[in-house]
Amino acid sequence: MAMLRSPRSSTNTSSTNTARLRSALPPPLVPRTPWEVPTHTGDWDDEHEMLRIGTYHHVIRLPRSETEYGIACTCPRWRSRNDCIHRHVMHTYSPSINLLPILAPTPTPAAVLLHTTPFNDTHVFSCISSTGRYESGKRSIVTLQRNGRWHCQSCRYSDACKHKPSAVAFAITAGFVSQVSDGPPLIAPEVDHEAADGENTLLVQAAGHDDGFNGRACISHLPIAPPRWCSLPFEPSLTAPQPFLRGQFIPFDETSRCCCGVTSSMVDPACKVVKLAVVYGLTTRFNVEIELVPCPLCRHARRQLGADLGCLGLFNWNNTMIFSHELLNGFTNSYTASETPFSAFCLTVCRTYMDHNLKNSFCSDETFVRVWFAFTRLQTLDSGMSCPTCGPSPKVVIADGISLGIHHSKMSTLVCPPTRVTDASERVETISSYKARGLPAIIQGDLRTLVVKLLELTATEMPSEFPDTSQLFEKYRPVANLIQLIITNGHSSPHFKTYRNLIRQIAAPDIVLQLIPHDAIELLECVAQSKTTPSWLQYLCPAFGAVIQSHNDTRTPLPTQLREVAGWLAHRAKTVYLQLAQHPPGEIRNNISSQRWEESGTYYGLPAIRERRWYSLLRYDRAPLDRDAEHMGDCNKFYKTYSKNNLTGGILVLWCTHAICLGFHCIPVAEGRNDVFSAIYTRFVVAPEVIVYDFACQLAPYCLVREAEYFRHTRFLIDEMHAHDHTRCGQACFASNAMRFDDQMRAINTSAAECGNKV
Repeated sequence: MAMLRSPRSSTNTSSTNTARLRSALPPPLVPRTPWEVPTHTGDWDDEHEMLRIGTYHHVIRLPRSETEYGIACTCPRWRSRNDCIHRHVMHTYSPSINLLPILAPTPTPAAVLLHTTPFNDTHVFSCISSTGRYESGKRSIVTLQRNGRWHCQSCRYSDACKHKPSAVAFAITAGFVSQVSDGPPLIAPEVDHEAADGENTLLVQAAGHDDGFNGRACISHLPIAPPRWCSLPFEPSLTAPQPFLRGQFIPFDETSRCCCGVTSSMVDPACKVVKLAVVYGLTTRFNVEIELVPCPLCRHARRQLGADLGCLGLFNWNNTMIFSHELLNGFTNSYTASETPFSAFCLTVCRTYMDHNLKNSFCSDETFVRVWFAFTRLQTLDSGMSCPTCGPSPKVVIADGISLGIHHSKMSTLVCPPTRVTDASERVETISSYKARGLPAIIQGDLRTLVVKLLELTATEMPSEFPDTSQLFEKYRPVANLIQLIITNGHSSPHFKTYRNLIRQIAAPDIVLQLIPHDAIELLECVAQSKTTPSWLQYLCPAFGAVIQSHNDTRTPLPTQLREVAGWLAHRAKTVYLQLAQHPPGEIRNNISSQRWEESGTYYGLPAIRERRWYSLLRYDRAPLDRDAEHMGDCNKFYKTYSKNNLTGGILVLWCTHAICLGFHCIPVAEGRNDVFSAIYTRFVVAPEVIVYDFACQLAPYCLVREAEYFRHTRFLIDEMHAHDHTRCGQACFASNAMRFDDQMRAINTSAAECGNKV
């Protein structure tokens, strides 16, 4: 892949002239080679009709088929919509871009000096995000500013930036800077365990009151719009009402009701009484008079009907204590921005009240906790669990669990997650534990170890002696012949790195359909029959596609050994798929009953269209823990901590790449692959094209063993952050590996679930 230098952008070219020039050009041609262009422009400024100076974006073009190329950009507009002005310009002018001089050789160095400027950014570099096993191919702009500071377009001025070191090393070598001063070390803040225990005690005490259910609700009952800062653009949001005046009289109206549910239409308004109530605001408290009617059903001195008060920006807790929306939304704002505990927020409010009057007192911490949770129940925060850009069933789903585990004794019997299987569930007997064995490309573990050992022995120099490879030649001759070709060609071969990478992924313990997806089998068969060498194979199979691309760059034909490996891999992947694809997915049903999510602990934007099947011949299929070790591979990442501590598994949440929550369910025992499988299978008519999960290396065999036909077009990938924990898994499982050759994968925020779950 070559990096090309883009021409200097003119700052006085109008949008009209650009459009005229674009329309006058002939139809764009499809170039033959991938390229990457760091453009020197940002978005078009319509107001001044000029390009913004100092904004840089990377644009990359990657093949997707014989006649189709995908173009990816790093600008925010492309990340949200997969479309931007840079993409259109690069597509239109691709013939001219092919004629630009090559700025960096292939492979592209870690840091490339783009140009120098007389502006604030004196030196502009293009730096790679990661190298080696976890390389994603993504790059970021790093600039050396006139004041001597280094700035990264992705990490800003962070000392932990992973892009700056390569630019700094380049600058020192080139003589741009003499030395770089290290910033002060970051000291991790100490955890106040005593304060944390106090907060837990406060929450437990508040949770002991059943507010909102069983006739114990608060007085306010009408829906409350969320504040503007946490609303999506298409949603109605809260418009703050006029400030409530002290001493104002609150009359009885048609919104009045009792906490038991009795409304104003069911009582005699002639029995009105006037009482005092306290309004708690953000900075002070004051008294008001409120008109009430005794409840004929409760017949209790403290049970009266009162107004909802939502139109006044107030939340009526019990006709005696009234809280402003500003105060309650203020805690939500503080908690989501800086993880403020309830007790700390109540303390700051108390101190603020004292500024107005030393006798001003705030409610107890426990009362505020109960009020806030009752308030949030009335807020329309769900947004329908659907992304306006991706739609109700996005093609990319990012799954992750939250460790919000509680003690098993506190788990309600009404909890009904999608993983639930009963004796009445549909029983599938076409797949068994016997058929679920032998899923990797190389079945025998000792032969996989032998292949890895051979790669390690030949990493730096060729040894004089090699271990016995007779078993490898007997059972996997194409693989042994390719290893022999690597040894024969030596380290000087331009294909040494790509060959080794392919062999290492073949020797991975993961299911072979991770390395060779179902959609790539036919292409590999064509390669084996010497019909074609498509460079776009790297889009479906990055490891083998990189080998083909390496030969295309050096204009050399594929050797016979590689074509033999291609045929063997295609046959092995087809064999495993046919071995597992023994039944179609379940029929779609529209009559599946559902409980209230507050009771079932399950809430997804998509309704349930299937129920999870019972695969009775699969050992441990109904077990609450992930125990089917026969196809667990070598990965040692398990979820058993919560079960050992008698805690539930927390919550499993699905997200789209735009960080919109698609739904969640409570995990009764421990988080595992079954949670992701069941959530997708029971809700999605068609399986997503990409599922990102921190245990995707073993989620793939779990899903394909049970529903191979349903998941045959799905790619299971580990997010970039957790990939470093999977030292034994193949690179085919990493999202960073797919990003190297897939323009659409680069638009995916693989950490969307981690960020959303943290909030």
